[in-house]
Amino acid sequence: MSDKPKDTLYINVEYSTEDEEYGPVYVAYSDEVSLVTDGKTFSELLKNLREAIALCLEDIDTVAQYNLVPNPRIKLIMELPENYAEIA
Repeated sequence: MSDKPKDTLYINVEYSTEDEEYGPVYVAYSDEVSLVTDGKTFSELLKNLREAIALCLEDIDTVAQYNLVPNPRIKLIMELPENYAEIA
């Protein structure tokens, strides 16, 4: 196993229609840095995600805390339901 810090932070994104009160929502999360945020639209999700990542990584030693380089690349992994085109 390499001790070299990772240069990429992976964020999982799901589209959920499960929340009856809130309605359809995009949810982003990363277990690597204990991050969760959401948005009613994809644009809102991206805005909220930028803020959440900044807050999560600010003023900490990312290498020591998460074995992650400062200002890492961000990769989104999207998981959409089969009928996404019909329900979105």
